Amino acid sequence: MAEQLSLQLEPAMPRSGDVAPMWPTALADPFDSPDWLFEPTWGGHRVLAFLEPGATAGSGAVRIVDARGTEFGEQLPELAGLAVRVAARSPVLDGELVVVDLHGRADDEALRERLSGRPGRPVAFLVFDLLHLDGRWLLGQALDKRRAALRRVLRPGDEVVMVPAITGEGRALHAAVSAQGIAGV
Repeated sequence: MAEQLSLQLEPAMPRSGDVAPMWPTALADPFDSPDWLFEPTWGGHRVLAFLEPGATAGSGAVRIVDARGTEFGEQLPELAGLAVRVAARSPVLDGELVVVDLHGRADDEALRERLSGRPGRPVAFLVFDLLHLDGRWLLGQALDKRRAALRRVLRPGDEVVMVPAITGEGRALHAAVSAQGIAGV
């Protein structure tokens, strides 16, 4: 019997230029449709989080990159441990950075200050989507399947939350977020 050599290869890590945050589509009026998934947005700063494999689970480096390629890791130490919140070796998460005020509403000025490196209230990463998982792009899958995978791998905490979504009821969600002072759907 011949001997066999077995190697475990690290999954290929995507680079920040390989993909950009998924932007919501602006429409004039809210609508309902069973074919659409509706999510609230706080109007924060859209970014991707690249979690790189580490020596042990949850120890990999975290890169937070916006659509222009600007990295925010050094300005946001509260997100440095994001890898412990994700049960995957090398995911890419799509979401937005937000600083909330005492009433739970987005504070754009506080976010600008934090992104420029000044101290202030902590930044939260609100996750919409899982774009890449352990060496595989998921973009060819339907959004509901990617969100199901995101629910399986993400352990929410103070610094990271999966944004809730509802199917079909865009008008009701729009009315609810408008009443709460949230940016939109």
